[in-house]
Amino acid sequence: MTKIEIVRRPSLISPRHLLRYIFFTEMQVEQAAKILNEIVKADGVIPDSDWQQFVYTSRGLYVKVMRKLRDVGLVEKRMGEYRLIKGFSSALEKMAKYWADIVSSFNEGDRSISF
Repeated sequence: MTKIEIVRRPSLISPRHLLRYIFFTEMQVEQAAKILNEIVKADGVIPDSDWQQFVYTSRGLYVKVMRKLRDVGLVEKRMGEYRLIKGFSSALEKMAKYWADIVSSFNEGDRSISF
């Protein structure tokens, strides 16, 4: 799974702020925003043959950002079409539950936990 920045008090004023926790540079954030905005404008589905409309500054930046969007579960390519998905939130929920289970086990006396 792709690494994301996790902070205690995330600033999520707009959807773009979420992208700043996933991508390292503002250029990547801009490229991701362009991809996601294009999908939204197209009512949620864009054929993969129209990939050129996603390009912000270069094909290389587009490829890198699209790969990460797909890896983290924000976008998927299904049957030749790009669309938004809930995979990202599902993965975060699983991680949160897993950590909550670890803390509960520890608080109940389990000291066999090893990282």
